Amino acid sequence: MAVVGIFYQITEEERLLKESWSAQTADYDSDCDVAIAMGSDLPSSRGMFASINSIIANYHQPNRKLCFFVFSTKADYPARKKGLECVFGTTNDDPDKKDPDKDQAHSQGLPSNVQIFHKEIDRDAWDTVIYTQHELQGGSGSANALEYLYARYYLKPADVDGHQRVIWIDSDTIVRGDVQELYDWDLKGQVVAAASYWEPLKNYLCTNPRLNKIKMKTPEGKYMTPFQVKKHLNNGLLVIDLYQMQRQRILQKWHALLISHELQCLWVQGGDQGFYLALNGEYEELPNVWNVGYLGKQEYHRYNDACQNGKMLHWNGSGKPYNEGRSASLCVDQFDMFDVVAMQNKGECLRLP
Repeated sequence: MAVVGIFYQITEEERLLKESWSAQTADYDSDCDVAIAMGSDLPSSRGMFASINSIIANYHQPNRKLCFFVFSTKADYPARKKGLECVFGTTNDDPDKKDPDKDQAHSQGLPSNVQIFHKEIDRDAWDTVIYTQHELQGGSGSANALEYLYARYYLKPADVDGHQRVIWIDSDTIVRGDVQELYDWDLKGQVVAAASYWEPLKNYLCTNPRLNKIKMKTPEGKYMTPFQVKKHLNNGLLVIDLYQMQRQRILQKWHALLISHELQCLWVQGGDQGFYLALNGEYEELPNVWNVGYLGKQEYHRYNDACQNGKMLHWNGSGKPYNEGRSASLCVDQFDMFDVVAMQNKGECLRLP
């Protein structure tokens, strides 16, 4: 009887999830075929605009509509709206923020199969805490920046016009591959697909001994404690299955990790590596060319011809090709090829009020 009871409980949970999912994805008549989500603080807007331009330039699917969902905090929303419209022309805002004269309009500067939607991050709707109060109080950066850091993990179908799958791409990137390849990627039942970086996970964790009790499955099929993992996903490009994100209760597992590991003592830096722990190390691994990173840190080694052969170039690190860190950046010529602000001489688009 006990076994039957457990089976029924699991089935009922699945049933409720499917009902909830149907409600989340109902009543959308979007004609978007590929959904891209992005968000960054205002000083990184130039990088974001270049990244969007690079994605469009390398998207070779004229019969499939490409949609960008750009997220801004409430404080940043007006300035970002001005910047997007200045660079790309008309965009579609949140329903309660739309200009009726611009509803469903396309910019003259965008291809007919590309549309940009501008949305506001609503942190009040985040119903499971996966960040610490220490972070929100400025322990790891401003609360505003943290909204952009964690927004990708809270995405719901309603945020991306009802879609189940979305590609999150950081703003300090240039995409040289066709994102359709990523959108069609077989996730094999995993929550996400992402590229791996060779860097000890322990660099992101405090020395809480409870972490030694966690056994994680690595891409190589081995089981290790978090302190032993030397290769793990980078969060700068994520192909996310929003249904599996809910089905596998990733936010709840992340929250449980924070609670059981004393909240403020789980992360040393980059608290979003809790995502990797909540996944228990299991994800679909993308080829390295889909996230050639550390281009803002010259001390790191990169494989040969990365600038020319990488399908996504990622300037994680202090050096960005669009700010004062440019002198420390690599592959800056690749950024300049898509720097739409400089190409159109629209520096005024980035001026803050």
